[in-house]
Amino acid sequence: MRQYEYKDMTGTVADVDTQARKVKAVWSRMSNVDLDGDIIMPGAFTKTIAECGPRGKNQIWSLIDHKAMMGCVIGKPTELYEEGDMLIAVTPILDTEVGEDILKMYQAGLINQHSIGFATIKSDWQDQEQTIRQIKEVKLYEGSAVLWGANPMTPTLGITKDFKHRLENLENAFNNGTFTDKTASRLEIEIQQLKSALNALTQPAPNAVEPNSELLEFFKKTNQSLKNLL
Repeated sequence: MRQYEYKDMTGTVADVDTQARKVKAVWSRMSNVDLDGDIIMPGAFTKTIAECGPRGKNQIWSLIDHKAMMGCVIGKPTELYEEGDMLIAVTPILDTEVGEDILKMYQAGLINQHSIGFATIKSDWQDQEQTIRQIKEVKLYEGSAVLWGANPMTPTLGITKDFKHRLENLENAFNNGTFTDKTASRLEIEIQQLKSALNALTQPAPNAVEPNSELLEFFKKTNQSLKNLL
């Protein structure tokens, strides 16, 4: 069985049409080395789109946090294609309670990151040391809206800036939005999580020998705890 893998993308919402209930997003990037030491090569999605995409068997889903459950389905892309170094998906959002809240989150700028779930079909090592893997073909299963993708290489100041910006958006949406009670409670939890995260990031840790390693571990735990909310 081929391994199920994930790749995260940041700042990937291209367009939100609330009237048509459609979201256009960049699900993945190609031609660059990611944090796992992988390069998804141009054309890697061509076959899977043809076979499983909207014009094929239509088996590729739009989910929340990679959870293959009915309550986490937000739709299926009606358009899925490679353009330059981007994998672009256009998804009509389902007219459900979950879909309504997700659409509002997109509109409020709370969701601006996505992640793909896939299996690698063909790959080669770019270098003799086998540190960089070229992914040449994948089987794509889904693209997910995520709270954020873990990025351990982001400097502390960058993380702090992103956290503050997201906290501001969350508080504005929480105070002025019309979310369901279930989603409002999740927003409130994330607001508190972010406040704790900001405090931890801005307060120097005593006796810290390897601050970068501690920051990485902290960020991983924070990211996982937020993913568990949905």
